[in-house]
Amino acid sequence: MKALKKWAAATVLVTGATGFFGGWLVRSLVGRGAHVVAVVRSHKRESQFFLEGFDKRVQLEWGSVYDPGFLEDVVQRHEPDFFFHAAYGADVNRALTEPLECFRSSVESTWVALEAIRRSETPTVSIIVSSDKAYGSQQLPYQENSPLTPVHPYEVAKASLDLVAQSYGKMYGLPVGVTRCGNFFGPYDFNFTRLIPGVIRDLEASEAPALRSDGKFTRDFLYVEDAAEAHLALAEQVASNARLNGEPFNFSYGMQIEVIDIVRRIIEISGSTMKPVTNDSVQAEIRHMSLSSAKARQWLGWRPRVGFEEGLRRTVAWYQTYFREKRGVVSEFKA
Repeated sequence: MKALKKWAAATVLVTGATGFFGGWLVRSLVGRGAHVVAVVRSHKRESQFFLEGFDKRVQLEWGSVYDPGFLEDVVQRHEPDFFFHAAYGADVNRALTEPLECFRSSVESTWVALEAIRRSETPTVSIIVSSDKAYGSQQLPYQENSPLTPVHPYEVAKASLDLVAQSYGKMYGLPVGVTRCGNFFGPYDFNFTRLIPGVIRDLEASEAPALRSDGKFTRDFLYVEDAAEAHLALAEQVASNARLNGEPFNFSYGMQIEVIDIVRRIIEISGSTMKPVTNDSVQAEIRHMSLSSAKARQWLGWRPRVGFEEGLRRTVAWYQTYFREKRGVVSEFKA
């Protein structure tokens, strides 16, 4: 390992850099002076990665995350100290209509990448981004020793890549950590089918926020900057402690808040008088979710820095500025 807890001396390979979470992860790494190598499949115009010019500050490798020859070549040439696998973000609607792409981008890419790293002579710490959705519907709060009971294609994909990562960590002794986080939220999320950015967009367009559910679903959350910090903290710990090989960790605020209450809080912060509209178009999604982060607190000493309320205020303020500076974006994404 070239560096431990000295990111400025490290080479870091990142997949999913053009995604919502991936963009924040790259921002955190660049801010620490790391040499970032990003695997990119297409030019995603609406992404923090391209909007903030990270594509000019990191080294790009254009290709598919589930192409074995491509990934092995990237690993061999760059000899990364760290690898963060964040490909295929939380787009449950897309996964429902394109399950094979979801499985390939999530699961196949995980074994392709970890096999390339296993065959490499350079030790690489790998952090694989799973999800709280991997738990499926079961007793709350989710704990790391809870069984994985997925049903929805997105849930199945995340549970599968999770188990693949655990296998490579525990059976081959690779320094691999797995993260299962609450719903990420924050600036630069351009998937407006997701609750928080979608509600803010509606309010900025002077429209009543339209929910896909009855508003009684409950979710757990994690502000995206807290999420990026959690992943870097886990990587540092995995690098120095073989006991963590293949171990999964939950990261969240430990909340169980109803969707309708989140919407009302956003409306309040926004200073709007709009009323949300509920319906029942949601398909096969888990109704209630909440995570315990006790293991991360005990084993890693992890604590979030921003928190839900402050994160929500920052998020609303960012989108208000974004939409007001680019009024055309509202109609573009509503089309």
